[in-house]
Amino acid sequence: MRKNVSLARLIESNKENLNNNQLFIDLIEEKVHKKQVEMQERHLTKQAGDENVIKKSLVITTNDGLS
Repeated sequence: MRKNVSLARLIESNKENLNNNQLFIDLIEEKVHKKQVEMQERHLTKQAGDENVIKKSLVITTNDGLS
């Protein structure tokens, strides 16, 4: 009977550990997702800035040709 109680405690402890591990994994996945979104937004912002620089240089080049 003692082995059954010990085994039951071990099983319960393992279930708790699995639950805690899953919570930790979920937290890490959430942080990774936030970081990916942040990096994507940064990339899009940089890309938009690069496009503005290209447009401005085209305007300057065109205006120089008119002079």
